[in-house]
Amino acid sequence: MKRIILMLLCCLSLTLLRAQEGVRFESLTFKEALEKAKKENRWIFLDAYTSWCGPCKVMAEQVFTRAKAGEFFNSRFVNVKYDMEKGEGPELAKKLGIGAYPTFVLIRPDGVVHDKLVGGADVDGIIQRVEHSMKQTETVGTLAVRYDQGERDKEFLLKYLRALSDASEVRRLREVAGILSGQLTDIEKIDSACWILFDNNDLAPFNSANYRFLLEHRKQFSQRVGLEKVDRRLGMLYAGVLSSIVWGRDTKTTLADVQEIGKVIRTLKTDDKKRLLAYVNLANAYKEKNTGELLKLVKKVFPVFSDADVMLMVMPVSVYFRTQENKAALKEFIQVGRGIIPNLKIQENINYVTYYFDELEKQM
Repeated sequence: MKRIILMLLCCLSLTLLRAQEGVRFESLTFKEALEKAKKENRWIFLDAYTSWCGPCKVMAEQVFTRAKAGEFFNSRFVNVKYDMEKGEGPELAKKLGIGAYPTFVLIRPDGVVHDKLVGGADVDGIIQRVEHSMKQTETVGTLAVRYDQGERDKEFLLKYLRALSDASEVRRLREVAGILSGQLTDIEKIDSACWILFDNNDLAPFNSANYRFLLEHRKQFSQRVGLEKVDRRLGMLYAGVLSSIVWGRDTKTTLADVQEIGKVIRTLKTDDKKRLLAYVNLANAYKEKNTGELLKLVKKVFPVFSDADVMLMVMPVSVYFRTQENKAALKEFIQVGRGIIPNLKIQENINYVTYYFDELEKQM
């Protein structure tokens, strides 16, 4: 009798211990995971991550370690995780169309990809997203099956396009967008239902055909989609282009392009116009390699920039002055930089900028 009671207590203890566990990710190859899922008639929950991805670390350390997460995932899934830059990760990233991190792939017991959920969440959020997805019949995975079987009508392609955008599956996104665009008249493209073709950096990057179409039909888009949406889209696109120039990442955009961007920005109905024009002036100075003008602009715009803009611009501007080997300009920039510290509102940013300029001064 005592032995039976002891065994029951041990079983109860193990059950309670498992209930307090987080998600149990198994050390399986992808092939082994598929085989196990099929044998046990369970879905696969695949965490696609990278070592440098901040949200991935938050999910691993603060979400998947929670007992509530373990209780949900361990009973329903074969849980696996792969670094997309190591081992079989790169091949999986290509096979599964992973374009952003973290991405959580839901795979049915038969091995068919059901859905891909991009981005982190808290415990309740990720559980809700997974539960919701499992109930859906039209997901990026199920739509992919229909697409591969030859379905190509406009309504379907639009639906699939939105799912691909949500899943950050860029290669297929561009492919489907190209097929859809070939079926649409100019009037149909301007319809709000097709706005995704123009409100997406992968489908309408600067100077692309879709970008040019948006500019040429801006008035009609404003009437169909809304002036605020159109101007916000252009503003966000230009902010990305201009900041890339300052960072030295964009070498294709010409001085004439920057000047054209400036002209369009001046016509935007947006509260962001002053900031965007400051970016235009900085990009102009970069393209012209005008150190004196850049220093003058820095003195003017840095004190009124937001924390986010300061954090974005401090490093590339300092790198520019250093590569020009202009110690006088660099010294003056450091003085300007120290002057903006009292204007920063977030303590973490204050600490970073203070440390950055301290180190910069030591290297002079």
